[in-house]
Amino acid sequence: MKTYQVFKLPMPNKKKLFSLIFLIYVITRVATNLPAIQKPRELADTTAYLRISTEPIQSQKFWGDARPFVFPLLLKISQQDVSTAATLHLVFSILAWSFLALTVSAFFHTAHLDLFSFSIILALSLVRSLASWDYIMMTESLSVTFFVLFLALGIWLAQKWKIYKVILVIIAAFLLAFTRDTNAYLLLMLAGMLTLAIIFRWAKPRALILVASFLFIFLLNNYTSNLGGRWVFPLNNIIGKRILTDTAALGYFESCGMPVTPELLALEDSFANGQDRAFYESPALEGYRAWLFARGKSCYMKYLFSNLIRSFADALNQFDALIRFDKLNTFFARKYDPVIPYYFEPLVYPAKFILPLWILLTLAALFAVWKRAWNQNPLWGIYVLLCLPILPHLFITWHGDAMAPERHALSVGLQVALCFWLMIFLCIATFMSPLRKKTKWIKNQTLFKN
Repeated sequence: MKTYQVFKLPMPNKKKLFSLIFLIYVITRVATNLPAIQKPRELADTTAYLRISTEPIQSQKFWGDARPFVFPLLLKISQQDVSTAATLHLVFSILAWSFLALTVSAFFHTAHLDLFSFSIILALSLVRSLASWDYIMMTESLSVTFFVLFLALGIWLAQKWKIYKVILVIIAAFLLAFTRDTNAYLLLMLAGMLTLAIIFRWAKPRALILVASFLFIFLLNNYTSNLGGRWVFPLNNIIGKRILTDTAALGYFESCGMPVTPELLALEDSFANGQDRAFYESPALEGYRAWLFARGKSCYMKYLFSNLIRSFADALNQFDALIRFDKLNTFFARKYDPVIPYYFEPLVYPAKFILPLWILLTLAALFAVWKRAWNQNPLWGIYVLLCLPILPHLFITWHGDAMAPERHALSVGLQVALCFWLMIFLCIATFMSPLRKKTKWIKNQTLFKN
């Protein structure tokens, strides 16, 4: 049986083109935003991250506080210098996106599809919805970076199974989960999907290593979240903005034992930190707080699942608005200068007609499952694992917090954009007969079964 070199470098002439594109990319990203690096944007939550970063690294407060530890760790390494932190954001982002572009392009060696895919992935990283966060002192930049790195390492592992690659994937998954808590739920979804793939014999049993690791990371994240009470603030946002304002929802929570008092009803349409932090400090709400810690989270989960169709519909109704993120400019660092012109961005980062696009992407993923398309190209397996969690990820994001849901849905928009381009690349490759003739994947060395 003929074999195909799964991580083949481009030919010498193409290597020069790849190097030139990469060089232009790095220079552009660094040179155009040196002013933003010198004066990054600090938001209200930045203070909390800075506070945690001053805690001793061996203390429980550092690892299990009101915010996940990864961004505070970066601030600690930066010695609380936000300019240094922004520089590290940019460096990590450049490395992660370049690695993703390289791993994706390695699957395509015909008619310059490798060069095209390499360039598009790098261009995607330049859109303001993704690149602007490097100069904002929040978790978005690291969340995007570790998502991209996790995906790139997963693609690299799918090419050829090696234990050191598995270890790197697990490390990236750990950093991803502890950058933002909702990312841990994405790992839980992937663990479930990989388990099904093993049951149906679409993936090899050794994928159970990833399943066990992702489950452990999720449980550890959930433990530290409870330890630091990270779920309290977003749940108070939900109760103030969506429960107290909805008669039916309020009735459900009352049946769960929530003490509905005039003092609580007075917080209708308020965020958790609104009205002089009454959710946290009002003596009249002591009974409410006792109920929240004892039964609040379980009651909210039961409420969402009591009418699952309505809960998913609520999230889907917000799909376009969340991905479009019209208020993004309000978060920019004042010195930030977008690289890609505004009118060109929709050609790279789809932000309109998201619902029809998601349906198309999902149908493509289901078709790939039906045809077991990963037998021809393992990248189809990665596409399926990336695409099918989009809706549950949207569900968790929308129902996870009522404050700044567009910002929290950034990873969902990134999933959609990456799936869109992976589908384009794979469809082009599928209909190019030279690739079909030349590509033969080495049996027993990939994540997926041949």
